[in-house]
Amino acid sequence: MISAIRLFFIVCWTFLLMLLAPLFIPLTFNRQFPLVVARTLFSSVLMRIVGINLSTLGKENVPKDQPVIFIANHCSHLDIACLCRSVPVNLHFIGKKELIWMPVVGWYMFIAGHIFIDRSNKRKAVESLKKAALKIKNGKSVVMYPEGTRTKTGELGEFKKGAFHLALDAGVSVVPIHIEGTFKVWPTKSNTITPGPVSVNIGKPIDSANYTKKTIKNFMADAKLAVEELGNS
Repeated sequence: MISAIRLFFIVCWTFLLMLLAPLFIPLTFNRQFPLVVARTLFSSVLMRIVGINLSTLGKENVPKDQPVIFIANHCSHLDIACLCRSVPVNLHFIGKKELIWMPVVGWYMFIAGHIFIDRSNKRKAVESLKKAALKIKNGKSVVMYPEGTRTKTGELGEFKKGAFHLALDAGVSVVPIHIEGTFKVWPTKSNTITPGPVSVNIGKPIDSANYTKKTIKNFMADAKLAVEELGNS
């Protein structure tokens, strides 16, 4: 019963801010105002609704003067809010093109400047990634989950190449992040929420200039090892 109440307030709070935050852009003259709201008001209240005691390590590793790609393990629906609260810069997320037509969510993502990828075929996917790389190069820091989906076991899965191709194309560093605890609080395919501690550990940037398309597997392996080590530290 308590979990159902928490879920109700999570949905209401999320959709309320998605509807309202973009409306303040003309008043603030700041396209990134919804992202600021996500980092502050949205995430802090959500932590209280869920009952998360959040701790963050490694904020000093986040570059303030250049865009990067943050790569994190993906454990729960709660990862987004925890990252928004922990990472001290405005975050953009990458979603499939179809999300733009989703009521409220699509409106919010479009207005807030999040990035959409067209995966309908290989050519369009490549074109979308090139456009995304340009947006990142021009200043948008993004979050990507290289596993591609939420873990079903709580363990770190295999990494896919997309985030690393994007880092090479944009010429930006990758910042590894390990999230611990969100899987226990709200596991995949479960409606049960159990309040508890969550930690976000941010690692040092990994410079994409040290890799090429030919050595992308080394790039992936080094990034995965960095995420694993953050989880063990």
